[in-house]
Amino acid sequence: MDGGDSILTRSQLIAKVAKDLDMPAAQVELVLDAVCGDIIQCLAEGEKVTITGFGGFEMRERKTKAYTNPKTKATSQLPPVSVPGFKASSLMKEKIAQSK
Repeated sequence: MDGGDSILTRSQLIAKVAKDLDMPAAQVELVLDAVCGDIIQCLAEGEKVTITGFGGFEMRERKTKAYTNPKTKATSQLPPVSVPGFKASSLMKEKIAQSK
């Protein structure tokens, strides 16, 4: 990855990890699916997930918000909603800063 606007896709991530670990991509895909599935399940159950050295996932509440429809100019209220959030660990932030 060169930084800029490039995007690492799911399949590219699987291929990279498979190469790094000399494992079959299908096996890496199963592990990735399990990890992501477990994180989603924990968040859905109201739990926080912390991966030491990486960061933490948690559900965050967005408050009621006023908005205006640009076409009709009608104003309305968006109801409060829970959204998943991520906060990078200080170790991750340090490693990213060092790699620049």
